[in-house]
Amino acid sequence: MAVADFSRINSNIGALNALNSLNNVNKNLGMHQTRLATGRRINSAADDPAGMTIATTFRQRNENLKVALGNIGDAKNLMSVAEAGLGKVSDILLEMRNKAEAAASDTLGDSERGAIQNQLAEYTKEINDIVGQTTWNGKKLLNGLGDFSNTITFQTGAEAGETTTLTGTDFSGVDAASLGIGATTAGSTIATSASGLGTGGTAASFTVASTVAAAAVTATNTELLSGNYTVRVTLGATGGTGSTVQLLDASGNAVNFDNTGSGIVKSAVTGLDLSAATSVSFGNGLTFTWNADDLASAGAQMTNSTGGTFSFTVDYSRSGTYNGDVSSASGSENAMRSLDTAIDTVSSRLQTLGALGSRLSFKEEALGEAQVNTEAAFNRIMNADMAMSQLEATKFQILQQTATSMLAQANQAPQALMSLFR
Repeated sequence: MAVADFSRINSNIGALNALNSLNNVNKNLGMHQTRLATGRRINSAADDPAGMTIATTFRQRNENLKVALGNIGDAKNLMSVAEAGLGKVSDILLEMRNKAEAAASDTLGDSERGAIQNQLAEYTKEINDIVGQTTWNGKKLLNGLGDFSNTITFQTGAEAGETTTLTGTDFSGVDAASLGIGATTAGSTIATSASGLGTGGTAASFTVASTVAAAAVTATNTELLSGNYTVRVTLGATGGTGSTVQLLDASGNAVNFDNTGSGIVKSAVTGLDLSAATSVSFGNGLTFTWNADDLASAGAQMTNSTGGTFSFTVDYSRSGTYNGDVSSASGSENAMRSLDTAIDTVSSRLQTLGALGSRLSFKEEALGEAQVNTEAAFNRIMNADMAMSQLEATKFQILQQTATSMLAQANQAPQALMSLFR
């Protein structure tokens, strides 16, 4: 800092120094007053460019964690709805088991057993009603997650891909037929003609002899819900070799099935030779039969090296009445065993929900702590220390007053030279 020279008055160095100090004091005072007014340490990027960048990253992370916590809460609510439905199904099954056990005793007559049979039938209908009415955003939760394309995905993390899933494989349906207490008989009809598209893009319509009929449900498959389905055939090379058959739901989504009963789930049967009669049992209540003359019928429209695709429309329906016979002691015992299995199945579904709910609770706790820590890191960088800012503001207010006073004195100092002219 330049030293004031009072013998040279053309430039008042002392006053300039005092003015410069006053400007700095005013700037710092204004900064701390802004911090006190906003509560923020960084009010513009110029205040701390690096700090602003870090704080912005923390703020984004903090907001993302809040959304993830909200998603977990929604997921737990969804599972609570499903659990309530399962609990009621379990209660009904227990009551049905008690009635079947009562009917197993020959102390009851035919009329009493007939009354129990009717009661069991009504209870079975109520189970199906509960399955149909236990929904989330209009989608059923207890039908094997068919309305969710077999998988419910919960976004339970702040980053893409940090998800938790509930699949139909682990959470299959608990309607009467799926529990083994409903009839597995069903009826289906097929359109008399199928439509297809050749590789040249030309639409084709032809009559074929193929059929889609009701079939038994395998132990590893859940029976289809009643509704409209499509069997899609994709011809392979010329001659029908290497062809594929798929089952689609009303929305056009592939239906997963186990056509061999091996427990291996697939969405299509591939490598078929449709030059000869072929039968494909989907294992979920439908069997598709391709007759040897169908290829010739379709070939007029689709004779090329890559084949073409065409589809059959199926209207599938199934019954759901109770098929346990309690008219005799032996029939009642069989019904008891069937109901024991059904109760175990529902208990397994409740266990699946409980385990997933516990997992989400742990995840919720971890994310909650991460969110608080992220907020703390953001707070230390971005927000003002109000006590320190108040102390600094008071200091600069005093300095403002002293700098103003010194500026006034510095402006008076050169007048001392006037004594030399007397």
